[in-house]
Amino acid sequence: MSRKRAKNAKTTAALADFAVWNTLKFALGIALLTFLLYVPSLKSDFVYDAEYQVLNNDYIHTPSNFAEVISLRVLNRDVLDNNRPVQLLSLMLNSLCFGQRSFGYHLTNILIHCINATLLVILLTELFGATRRSRVAIACGVLVFALHPVNVEVVAEVSSREDALAALFILTGLLLAVKFSVVNERTKWFYAAGTLFAFLLAVGSKETGVAAPFLLGLYWLLYKRGERSRDWAVFITCAFFVVGAFIFARFAFQPQMVKTFVQAPTYLGGSFAKVFLYEPRIWAFLIHNIFWPFHLSADYVVKDMAWISLPAALVTLALFVSAQFGLAWKNKVALFGVVLFWLALAPASNFIPLFRPAADRFLYLPMVGLALSVSALLFLVYGNRNLYRSLVVICVLSLCVMAGLTWKRQAVFSNSLNLWRDTIVKSPFSIIAENNLGYTLMDHGNYAEAITAFERSLQISKGGFPDSWLGASIAFEKLGRSSDADRALKKAIALNPIFSDSQKLLDAAIINRQNIPVIDVISARISPK
Repeated sequence: MSRKRAKNAKTTAALADFAVWNTLKFALGIALLTFLLYVPSLKSDFVYDAEYQVLNNDYIHTPSNFAEVISLRVLNRDVLDNNRPVQLLSLMLNSLCFGQRSFGYHLTNILIHCINATLLVILLTELFGATRRSRVAIACGVLVFALHPVNVEVVAEVSSREDALAALFILTGLLLAVKFSVVNERTKWFYAAGTLFAFLLAVGSKETGVAAPFLLGLYWLLYKRGERSRDWAVFITCAFFVVGAFIFARFAFQPQMVKTFVQAPTYLGGSFAKVFLYEPRIWAFLIHNIFWPFHLSADYVVKDMAWISLPAALVTLALFVSAQFGLAWKNKVALFGVVLFWLALAPASNFIPLFRPAADRFLYLPMVGLALSVSALLFLVYGNRNLYRSLVVICVLSLCVMAGLTWKRQAVFSNSLNLWRDTIVKSPFSIIAENNLGYTLMDHGNYAEAITAFERSLQISKGGFPDSWLGASIAFEKLGRSSDADRALKKAIALNPIFSDSQKLLDAAIINRQNIPVIDVISARISPK
């Protein structure tokens, strides 16, 4: 009898190893497909905030700052992303290896996205099991996440890496938590420590990491309630403490004077109460972009959502949430995905003032939740062959469209000219897009076109955007129109006195180093000492 048991144990172990190997091959195949889709981004330049962080600021290129970032003393420093030290650390590691060459930074972004797709395959396999019924469902769900064009901003734009990092460490922590209950008493706490460290890295990457301990609690509630509650209670409590401690430190130690942002964000509509009139429309707009991703933009303003009335937004949300929870009622994975979707979206909503009311990057982690729901749907209808086949065909066709849009959209992020021209087409009321296009045109020596862009920005802002007055001043000076340059700079300074100091403008990422001498010349004329 003992020999038979030993033989059965060996057979079981061999089957388990075979299943693990098949899962890894399956996951790596999806990762390879994802990587190939994003190959065009390897040739892209730095755009948006990455242009400032990598090309016009020395912080990530200074090795002595490593100790400051790792020890979290950076939370008290007035530098861009000081409250996201893991993001800073990743850029600093890129700097060590690649300097200011964009290839390595983009390669890192793509690899993180591919790893996230791989981890998602493994997590879904843990939740569903490695069966024929689950394999197609998992593939469709993960590919929706991996190939969807709404994620291009995070993958193709270096400074948006923070969202991918947060997802990476949340998925890693959850997978380690899965092992918490299947190993011996001594080893399980090592997995718990690994989960806590991963969650710390997640919230240190971006604020969406606050969702991690809630997801851990939900995982216990759905899958592990039959196990020793005391151990899980300690585990979950520690997760909340670690994440909460970082959030407390972030706000407690933030610098008093912030030079990287010359103006603090404000509530939509001017008050917290009015946010409730705007946010449902923003959520409905983001959901629309998931299901109809043909007009994605790098900058959305409230006017871009004017076509969605509040009643229409509430109806859209009611239908979407009803569908989510109708599916969640029948499947635990779907419920996990629904909660993940909204937990991840909550920190990027406007109940705390944000610089941007909406952005594609806000959907990166919620798309992980949507992937779980898609997989759950296909898993549930497997027994109904006609419906199952129809949904698989729809999913495959949708994935082909998504892949085409993702391939095409990468060209938008290949350089700043493409980025801001595309943004103006998609979001014609964007002050930022017109302003940034103006500065980009100046970098290319097109000063007359730059002035036109600055004038459009000032027209939209009704003359209230000092960055554009400054840009116009520089362009006028380059064209030899000194009196216009002086007038424009005076306008900028009247709106914000910081615009009289070129070094402060550099620190605030408003100008690059090449513009400092020009500003100093104009400043000397209008404010002679």
